[in-house]
Amino acid sequence: MILHFAIDAVEAMAQAIHRLSDEVEVLGLVALDHPLIRHAVARAAARGVRVFTLLSDLSVPQRSGYIGLDNHKAGRTAAWFIERLCRGNGEIGIIIGDNRFTCQESCEISFRSCLREQGKGQQILEPVRSHERADIARTVTEQMLTQYPALQAIYAPCGGVEGIVDALRDSGRQQEIALVCHGPLSDSELALIDGTIDIMLNHRLDEFAAVTLRAMADAASRPHSEVISLPQPFDIITKENM
Repeated sequence: MILHFAIDAVEAMAQAIHRLSDEVEVLGLVALDHPLIRHAVARAAARGVRVFTLLSDLSVPQRSGYIGLDNHKAGRTAAWFIERLCRGNGEIGIIIGDNRFTCQESCEISFRSCLREQGKGQQILEPVRSHERADIARTVTEQMLTQYPALQAIYAPCGGVEGIVDALRDSGRQQEIALVCHGPLSDSELALIDGTIDIMLNHRLDEFAAVTLRAMADAASRPHSEVISLPQPFDIITKENM
C-alpha cells in the first residue's frame, strides 16, 4: 500500500500513520520532522509497528531505522563543486523544499560549513523554499535572479528543480550561474547537455528501493531487532558521463 500526501499535510499524514498502525507490521515514510508526525511514529512504534524513515530522517528515537543519502557528504560534495565552479565575488543561493526536511537541513548545514572552510568568501544567501513544487521553485528562482544580479551559483537539494531549470533558461543566465542539484528529475539529460545543470547528485532509486524492501521484510521477521541506519550511495552526474 502506498499513500501520497502534500508535504505540508502533516495532520492527514499523522492520521494515516495512526490508522495504518492497526493494519501493518512495518511502515516506511517520507515526512517532515514535525511534532505531529513524531508523535504518530512514537505511538505506532509503541503498538509494535516498525517504522522506517526514508530519504529524510525524523528526530524520534522510536523509529526502526533510516534509509537514504548521507546528507552530510552530499552537502559537502555540492560545496566542493561550487567552490571550484565559481570565480570572483557574488552570491550563492540555496533552494530547499521545506525547513522541516532534516535531509535538506543537513545538506544546507554541511554545504555552508564546507564553503566557510574552503570557499572564496562569497555571500551564501538564506535558503528559500520550493515546497517540492516546480512552479514555486521557478518563482523563487526568478525572484532570486532579480534581487541578486551577481548571483554565481544555486544549490538545490530539493524537489521541483525543473522549475529552477526553466527560470534559468528564460533568464538567459544559465551559462553564467552554476546549478548543482539533487536528482533524478525529468528532462535532466537535456538540462545537463545544454549546461543549465552543471552537477547532479543522483539517487540510485533502484538500489534504494531494493534495500528498503529487504530492510522492511527483515524487520517484519525480526520484530525486536536494533535500530539501523542504511546510508545509500549517490552518483555524480555531468553531461560527460550520463
